[in-house]
Order: sequence, then structure tokens, then C-alpha cells
Amino acid sequence: DLNQAIAHFQTALQIKPDYARAHTDLGSALAKLPGRLPDAMAEFRAALAIDPDLAIPHNNLGNTLAQTGRWSEAISEYEAALRIDPDYTDSRHNLAEAQYNLGLALAKADRPFEAIVHLEAALRLHPDYPEAHNNLGVVLSQAPGRIDEGIAHFQAALRIDPNYADAHINLGVALSQMSGRVPEAIAQLEAAERIQPDAEVRQMIGRLKTQKK
Repeated sequence: DLNQAIAHFQTALQIKPDYARAHTDLGSALAKLPGRLPDAMAEFRAALAIDPDLAIPHNNLGNTLAQTGRWSEAISEYEAALRIDPDYTDSRHNLAEAQYNLGLALAKADRPFEAIVHLEAALRLHPDYPEAHNNLGVVLSQAPGRIDEGIAHFQAALRIDPNYADAHINLGVALSQMSGRVPEAIAQLEAAERIQPDAEVRQMIGRLKTQKK
């Protein structure tokens, strides 16, 4: 019950306004509610005003900034989190997520070579991370001469999660750019359409079927 949780975090902060962990946890709860991202950001910033050397509120502030498309600011927060805690509280999973977040933000900010470094770092820590495989595949498939590597990462994402519609779509788009692989591309897009119906995907399938004829 997020509303009850929020009420308890707020009570904690009435008792102890400089409780950085409560600000962070309140921000995390608020971020899950529609329309409350600005309030969540304010709580993460409040935590960092109390203690700037906390990795988690930097990372969480980065997440909220990313959700609003403020990629450059998000990158700064993710970099701060990793600079403060390079081992990310000794958790390989949390560190992989932090590396993934930074890699994705760099990709969205059109900094592909840096994005590749951090997405690969995430996968070294957590090889079965389908989102990291998928987004690394997107970056690689758009890099000159690396589309085969991109395809391999889409396929890896789908081995981990066969119902990952975005990976089916991205794999289909990549295959459609390769000579003789249009039928495979259509099959991937049709798989995505079965999992998550989408008008744009249906249009792509139609265009590729016409092209195949």
C-alpha cells in the first residue's frame, strides 16, 4: 500500500527531518505514483542535500530524470552514484543495474561508444540481463559494421525472455536490413505482434511482405 508507506515515511521525516534514508525511500514510493515524479525528485535532492555521498539517491534521481527525458542530467547522477560507490554496496545485481542505467542514458543522449562500454559492463556482472542485451543490441546494430553483434544480443535477450516483444521487434528490424533474411524478420515481427499487438508493427510486417514478393 503505497499511500500508507508514504504516510509513514512522512511521519518519520516530521520526527527527524534530516533522515536521508527516509527521504530516499519516500522518493522511491512517490516515483511509483502517476504524476508524482517532481515530488520524488525533490525527496532525492533533499537526501543528497543532507549527504551528497549517497549512491542510491543519486541513482534514483537519475532514474526520475531519465523518465522525463532529461538524459544529460540523468547521466551526471548515474556517474555520481558509480563514482561514490564503484562496487555499489557489494551487490553485483545493483552494480549491473547502475551500469545499465548509465549505458541506456548515454545511448539516449547519442553517445553510443560510451553506452557500449557501460552496457557491456552490466552484462559482465549480470549475463542474464535481457534489457541490457536488447539495448546493447540496439546500439551495436546502428554502429557501422556491427549489426551481426547487435543481432546476437537480441537473440541472447530472447533466449532469456522469449516473450520480450521489444527484442523481437529490434531483431526483426535488424534482420530486415540484411540480404535474404526478410522472412526471418517477418517471423520476429509477427512474434512481437502476438505478444503485444501494435499497429506500427503490423504496418512493418505488411511492408516487408510486399517487399518479399
